[in-house]
Amino acid sequence: MTATPIKLTPLHAAAQRLNAQFTETAGWRCPQAYTSVEQEMTAARSLCALGDVTLHGKVQIEGAEAAAAVRAALGDAPKEIGRGIHVEAGFVYRLRRDMFYLSTPPSQERDALSRLEAALRQAPLFVTITDVTHGLADLRLIGPASRTVLSKLCGLDFHPEVFPDMTARQTSLAKTRQMLIRRDFGELPAYNVIGAQSLAVHLWSVILEAGHEFGIAPIGAAAMATLETA
Repeated sequence: MTATPIKLTPLHAAAQRLNAQFTETAGWRCPQAYTSVEQEMTAARSLCALGDVTLHGKVQIEGAEAAAAVRAALGDAPKEIGRGIHVEAGFVYRLRRDMFYLSTPPSQERDALSRLEAALRQAPLFVTITDVTHGLADLRLIGPASRTVLSKLCGLDFHPEVFPDMTARQTSLAKTRQMLIRRDFGELPAYNVIGAQSLAVHLWSVILEAGHEFGIAPIGAAAMATLETA
C-alpha cells in the first residue's frame, strides 16, 4: 500500500532553518511552532508575527456570471468589489465584478470545487473555475504593527476606515504582484499576502526584514489556531 505523499509549502526549508517543529495537517507538513505557543501569541498580540498558511485551499471563480455561480454553490456572494464574506466553505472575496477568490480550510477546496461544478451543471453559466491551491503561497501577518510593516512595502492606505476587516485588494508589494486580504482575529488585525509560490521565500524574507524594528517573530499553526478561536 503506497503512503500518501506529504505536501510541503515553498517555505518548508526556511522553517527548517528556523528550527521549527512540524505537524501534518490534511496531507500538508507545516510549522507547528518555532519557539513556544505562548511566546508566539505574545508577539502577535503585542507586536507582530508572520506565519505560513499556504496549505489553505484557494479557488478562483471568473466570468460574466461568476456571482450567480458563487451564490448557487456557496449560498451567498459579496456584492461590493474588494469585500469578502464568510460562507460555509470558507471565505469568499469579490476582486472584480467578474472575479471571486475563495479561501477554504486545508484540503476542503475539493468539496468547494465539487459544489461549484455541480452548480454549473444545473445552469448554463459562463464561468471558469480554477483550483490555484498549489500555485499560490499564503503568508499571514498578525498583530498591532502589521499595518505599519505593510505600509513600508506597499503603497495602499491601510487605515482601518479605508482598509477594514474583510477587505481584499490586488496590488504590488515589495515590487511583486500580490493579493492582500484583511481578516482579523477578533480585535487583532491580521492580513494575508497571497501570490505566486515562486516568490514566497523572497516575500517571507522581505516582510521579516521590514518588521525587524517592530520585533516581528515567526508564528506556527498552534498559536495561530489559538488566536483565531480566542
